[in-house]
Amino acid sequence: MATPYAESLSFLLSQLGAHVARRFADELAESGVTARGFGVLSNVVDLGPRSQQQLADELGIHRNNMVGLIDEMEHDGLVQRVRNAADRRSFLIEATPSGRRAVSEVNTIVPPLDAEIADGLDEDATAVLTATLRDLARAAGLTPGVHPHLGGHR
Repeated sequence: MATPYAESLSFLLSQLGAHVARRFADELAESGVTARGFGVLSNVVDLGPRSQQQLADELGIHRNNMVGLIDEMEHDGLVQRVRNAADRRSFLIEATPSGRRAVSEVNTIVPPLDAEIADGLDEDATAVLTATLRDLARAAGLTPGVHPHLGGHR
């Protein structure tokens, strides 16, 4: 017999994913960083300065939207554009000290949110769930650390 939709893996993952995304966005709002901004900022902090085009490609954000997002983040003092020493016609986006602090502050949101999500699961079950989700994401060809809805629909 077929599994009813409301009990299917696809529905349950989607339902929980929407809930977690909403909770994360709520927590982020208190820090003054948007989900898209955090996606860009954490990427720059973790992987180092890159061009707007590289960031747009890696994060799935349309290049025109990336320009506006970087403009906002630069205005907020989170990133800065610096000349690319390898190609003086282009700029690299790098995190400012304020941007690095923002990433550190936002990263403190994750452990309590994980605990809230896994409430009712013991440590072993949480580890198995995390490993299984990582395996499913890899099998789906998803890029680690990049949320597929970060860039919206292209």
